[in-house]
Amino acid sequence: MEIRKYNFDFFKVLKITVTVSIILVMIGIFGIFMMFSGKGVGIDFSGGNAITVKFREQLSIGEIRQIASKSGVNFDIIHLPQENKAIFKTKLVEINGKKVSDILDEVLVRVLTKDGYVMEGIVEIGPRVSSDLKKDATIAFILSAIGIILYLAWRFEKKFGIAAAIATYHDVIAIVGLMYLMGYEMDLLILTALLTIAGYSLTDTVVVFDRIRENLRKKVSTNLKEVINISINETLRRTIITSVTTLFSSLALLIFGGEVLRSFSIAITLGVIIGTYSSIFIASPLLIAMKLDPKKLKK
Repeated sequence: MEIRKYNFDFFKVLKITVTVSIILVMIGIFGIFMMFSGKGVGIDFSGGNAITVKFREQLSIGEIRQIASKSGVNFDIIHLPQENKAIFKTKLVEINGKKVSDILDEVLVRVLTKDGYVMEGIVEIGPRVSSDLKKDATIAFILSAIGIILYLAWRFEKKFGIAAAIATYHDVIAIVGLMYLMGYEMDLLILTALLTIAGYSLTDTVVVFDRIRENLRKKVSTNLKEVINISINETLRRTIITSVTTLFSSLALLIFGGEVLRSFSIAITLGVIIGTYSSIFIASPLLIAMKLDPKKLKK
């Protein structure tokens, strides 16, 4: 079935979309502030323990929490009922010189006996490692912004690069805030999702920018605002198909991926929606705000 051509005036709702974006960015800045204060990060960036335990018998999440409470350690528990496992996470590495994994092991032995479980994996991340990870992640995002601007400045014009970088970071910042509000802590899975989203958003934006550049050369006498609106409409079919197809994959991962991949799949799903929104309503209007000069476009 062929999708008809579109003729929407996207600038009619510009005030609404700008307001929505300001709210999203404010939420994101709050989430980032909480992350750097140490309240919104997982053990990957704060240090701690992740202990994977496989049980011989099927246990409910309530029973597992009851056992864990006997240790006196505040564990964040991820239950994997299909695999009969649980992952015990805590930002503590030791208590009074005793390893948290040993404390949990003692409790499990008392309640389940040694034959009732197996500790399949113990991941300990010290404060030095977590600090390095946080620093490296920050540097990676800064360098990626510089890379985006330089690449698009070389391929198109510097204002395209700045607009694409702003739109991409708008998406990343918004998702950080939304994930924090939903109760998820920043960890390596969410960081991976953010980098994936940045790439997706940038690709979608470049497609629109390429059409804008092409149309500006064809319609040099046409108003910039009108050319941008025409270009967004001409690429809207491709944008819808790409976004819907990607959403099918991310939703399938969200539904069937299990608890371990839940934060990743939610971040990717939000990223597809917000990335599509920003490439239409944020990146392109920014070219007008920055007073793009069509004469400076590179061939």
